[in-house]
Amino acid sequence: MKRKSKSKRLQQYFFWLLVSFALLIVIGTVNVYSATFVTAPGKVSMHGYLYKQLGLIAGGIVGGFFAYYSSYKNIRRFVGVLIIVTFICLVIVLGAGVVVKGARRWIAIAGITFQPSEFAKITGIIFSAKVIAPSLDKVEKIRLIWINKKSHHCKGWKKSPILVHPAIILSFSMAFFVMIQPDAGTAMVILGIPICMLWISGMVVGIKKSPFSLAAFVGGIICIAAAIASEGYRMKRLVSWIDPWKYQATLGYQATQSFIAIGSGGVFGQGVGNGISKFNYLPEAHTDFAFAILAQEWGIFGSILVISLFAIILILGFRIVFYCRDSFGKLLALGIVLYFSGQGIINIGMNCGIFPVIGVPLPFISYGGTSLVMNIVMAALLLNVCHQSYEAELKLEREAVKPVFTSLRRETQSRFIPGK
Repeated sequence: MKRKSKSKRLQQYFFWLLVSFALLIVIGTVNVYSATFVTAPGKVSMHGYLYKQLGLIAGGIVGGFFAYYSSYKNIRRFVGVLIIVTFICLVIVLGAGVVVKGARRWIAIAGITFQPSEFAKITGIIFSAKVIAPSLDKVEKIRLIWINKKSHHCKGWKKSPILVHPAIILSFSMAFFVMIQPDAGTAMVILGIPICMLWISGMVVGIKKSPFSLAAFVGGIICIAAAIASEGYRMKRLVSWIDPWKYQATLGYQATQSFIAIGSGGVFGQGVGNGISKFNYLPEAHTDFAFAILAQEWGIFGSILVISLFAIILILGFRIVFYCRDSFGKLLALGIVLYFSGQGIINIGMNCGIFPVIGVPLPFISYGGTSLVMNIVMAALLLNVCHQSYEAELKLEREAVKPVFTSLRRETQSRFIPGK
């Protein structure tokens, strides 16, 4: 059987990615409406969150339109502006941000609130892709670095510890501002994605056995321990995660209610809109624990559907990373895939008790203004990389099948020259 060409494969990847993103947005919208229509009268109308969600989707589509139809290669030119704007917003939110439930994470302008930490995620991904790409250009494929760990391509990195890599410095700086809001979960995502990008791309292979690796590991453990110890509630939350049923009336209440919601869904669920956990039993039912409500109302089949959609994004995303010939596009796609899959794994694991409650939303499913808009924009960027990779492969394939001689007459003339 004839193998499909790369362009044909990329065309199929594009289609299934688009379908996966669209389905997640639709499922998320239905789930948000189901989890919020019970809001107490006087606060928000019965359909208030639904209207907001639809408006945010429209805004995200507008942003995604520009992200898709603009060449992703031009984004690196504006990364400096993105960094400046992101840091300005992160500083403003600390002094003049809106406080909600003890956390100062939002900026309100003309009645519209947005979360600067969501900008920090995409800024970190774009900047990391830009600064890692020149080194990746030295090899044909990412995997070559893994095969030949002593390759000359890695020599320059042996003297450059990961702790002082530009991608880590910027991400750590942004994560620091986010951590003191406080928002430890988002800070971990902002810092974790560039680290994973460096590791997967092979840029840390050269320092694998150096003293800097040990320093990085020990320093990371110390920073995590200090972050947990600096806030008493984080230590208590960690303790309650180990045995949530022991603290089900206090610190473990949210986690245990999530377990109950997921377990009560059964195979087929209680039906959309019929779940009972959202009736003031499960806090943050429409945000951090939206997956628990979905599992209760959609059952195992609904849960598997959502998990499968994220798995499709992960698998096809890595295929795009493999096929993309441009280093910046390769790394940009890698960062976006790590973002979607990473937050998906953390949030679903948090809902199931695998991870402690750290406040990381589930992309497209959890309610969140800035988060939803940025999710759609990043999805558009990934589709942009896929489409441009498809066009590049299609062009190469067309050039490869061009005939050497366009006609028999030219062939004859080239062989028989008068006078010779």
